[in-house]
Amino acid sequence: MIDRHERLERLSVFASVRGVSSVEDADGPSRWSIEKFGLPLASTLRTAIPAALRRAVELAQDARDASELDTDHAFGPVRWKQQYEVLHEYLHDLPDVVGVHPPGAQVRVTICRGHLLLPWRYATRSDLDMRDARPGRDLNRLIRDLLILFGPEPSHEEVTLPLMPLTPEEARDRSALREAVEQLTDEPRVLLVGFACNSDEGLLRVSWGEAALLGGTELKWGHVEDLPVARAR
Repeated sequence: MIDRHERLERLSVFASVRGVSSVEDADGPSRWSIEKFGLPLASTLRTAIPAALRRAVELAQDARDASELDTDHAFGPVRWKQQYEVLHEYLHDLPDVVGVHPPGAQVRVTICRGHLLLPWRYATRSDLDMRDARPGRDLNRLIRDLLILFGPEPSHEEVTLPLMPLTPEEARDRSALREAVEQLTDEPRVLLVGFACNSDEGLLRVSWGEAALLGGTELKWGHVEDLPVARAR
């Protein structure tokens, strides 16, 4: 855990980083992100989000090393938990940032200026684009529910045959989740924060973007862009 002073110091550094050798992509924030968050916040998020995910992956690597196992049984669960918690630790002092504990969930979701930031480990290698990844188990029920409630509307939907009963997934009650989020922000939107990592090389790639969930099994992508990732130490 990091204390408040250290966190604010890091965020101050993140917001001012430009053109340093530790960052692969030194361009500024995109027009898309500025329209969502404003220039100062978009600039900070651009570097703070990858830094948070790198720290989450490092904690998972430490857990694997401490377990003395030659498998990822310790790495995976720690990485999944920390990707939410460390993201909130790094961001919660920024303007318009709050956290929500969805009913029944084991993690805290960060909401930044009306956008739910949902971390999703989509790959274990850097050469796979987030848009080409198939939704797997890391796109868990919580993310799917939030995409159904607050994600972009699909451009097309499968036609439901008359008199066909709803599936258990379709019929599940999401009202408590909707209420928990809407108490904190008006007109929430979902941003998927995808990242690639593995237990040997650490964090490899970070992207964020918008996607609609089609039939619970496919993502229809809108805008997607990479975020700069500091080179591994």
